[in-house]
Amino acid sequence: TFFRGRAGGDAPAGSVADPASDAPYLTADALCGALADAVARVQATSSHVGGTQTSSACGPRSAAPEEVQDSATEAVQRSLGAVLRRLEEVLNVASLSPPRSPSYASRAGTPVKPTTPVTPMSDALSEDDKREGCALVAGLLSVDAPAQLLGCLHLLCFESRKDAMRLFSALLRSALPLGADAILVDYLRSHPRIFELLLEGSGHPEVFTHCAHMIRACTRYPQLVEALLREGAARRLMDLASHQSFDISSEAFSSLRELMLAQRPVSAQYMTDNFAEFFAQCHTLLQPDMDYVARRQALRLLGDMLLDRTFMGSMLAYVSNEQFLQIHMNLLRDSSKTIQLDAFHVFKIFVANPQKPARVLAILCKNRERLLKLLGSLSGKSDRNASFEEDLRTVITVLKALEAPAPRRPPAAAAAAGPAEGLRSPALDGSGEVGPNA
Repeated sequence: TFFRGRAGGDAPAGSVADPASDAPYLTADALCGALADAVARVQATSSHVGGTQTSSACGPRSAAPEEVQDSATEAVQRSLGAVLRRLEEVLNVASLSPPRSPSYASRAGTPVKPTTPVTPMSDALSEDDKREGCALVAGLLSVDAPAQLLGCLHLLCFESRKDAMRLFSALLRSALPLGADAILVDYLRSHPRIFELLLEGSGHPEVFTHCAHMIRACTRYPQLVEALLREGAARRLMDLASHQSFDISSEAFSSLRELMLAQRPVSAQYMTDNFAEFFAQCHTLLQPDMDYVARRQALRLLGDMLLDRTFMGSMLAYVSNEQFLQIHMNLLRDSSKTIQLDAFHVFKIFVANPQKPARVLAILCKNRERLLKLLGSLSGKSDRNASFEEDLRTVITVLKALEAPAPRRPPAAAAAAGPAEGLRSPALDGSGEVGPNA
């Protein structure tokens, strides 16, 4: 239980203003100033002995004496702890630790739900609580604490990195109930370097977990999702999804999923504006030589987006592309039954589309018999939900009823369209029919 004391209250006689022990008696400005001074000490030690100060979130450690660095990072840890305790007191919560990383669930192949929109931590914050909380948030922003902490994240000890991550996430979680969301969002949007550091750090072994948590915390606000996408977050995270480190790959995919699904109207507009680039990179994760977990997560994310009405514009463009159809025909023939089942949920959109382009319709009709046989083999193999068998029967019924389009002359232009570059073709014989190896 924390001793509750108002910022600006009188400290006991003879006490010394220490951020760790006397936090209840320090003003918000004093707490933020102490944190800024501690961070400045860490930055100074990074260039103390022939080193060069860097603003990178994942640069190499400096050659400063170990005892000097330890003293500086301990000061940061004490100051961070004091600020977090004050914020916890104001919000009447036991802990501001971020929720467990969703990547642990995704490693087991379990679909991960995106972060819900911002919700107040307490419905009963007094005006004094809000005023004190706003003063603390404003003080942290005035000393540039988020940017400065990220700039020296690689120089901090592990516990200090965790506290820096907790503070960054806590600011985003608490800003709305405190009424400080506008100033926080404006601050972050005016500091694009923060997003660059987070994305850069997401691929570094020392800080990738912390940076991934902070990226996911940003997805609580549509303005920050828009800023992240503008800074190339989707491209960077898809690159990291194929990282050789399984941990980095899993965290990157969890962040990508949150980025694309937490604020869907923003993501839908981004996909519309960057349709070709986004899906070209997404499809590289579906290639047979990619890691199984990466393929499965990419396929599920793709299905979740295309089956959401918010992404209707991109979905209609997607299912009108015969090359994309070929990709999912390949995946229906994959050696993994799980991949086949995930591919079915995208393939069924092609079949259900009432306005199929002639080329898409022709490919479906030419491959009808083999597709029916393949779809029939999926029956009884899914235990995800009761609607799978119904969806499967519907797709089979629609596929049987399809009528081939009238031949067009000349057909050369349409027939020349091949599969997407770098992807395995479904053994097309030139007429859109799957060969005998299907």
